[in-house]
Amino acid sequence: MATDFEIATFEYNDLYDGNDRVAPDQVVKTFMQQYKHYFNPEYYAEDNVWFSSGRTWLAYRDKTGGDKPMMVMLMGPITDELVAEIKTTVAKLYIKACPGCGKEMPNVQSTKWEVCAVCREL
Repeated sequence: MATDFEIATFEYNDLYDGNDRVAPDQVVKTFMQQYKHYFNPEYYAEDNVWFSSGRTWLAYRDKTGGDKPMMVMLMGPITDELVAEIKTTVAKLYIKACPGCGKEMPNVQSTKWEVCAVCREL
């Protein structure tokens, strides 16, 4: 029998939202839905959302200093493979492609410009 996961989202330290049962085959997809909802890359820079983890949990938390700090936490049997998959999926959210040529832009550059340096010069 596979162990289910739980996802909880906190505002300050109060439970705000969550899923009490998430199947192992849906955990990354469901966690990323919560992450994108509360830490939308359009509004949160990658370096303002911090990762931490333990043996049975992992969390991303808001470090912007805003008035409503949020934290999305995954609880369950956390493996190194699951941590790596979630970190990779989160990192992909912050990579933008140039609409002119399709070239991937690093997150620092993509927050400053809508197009890459080559397309800006055209």
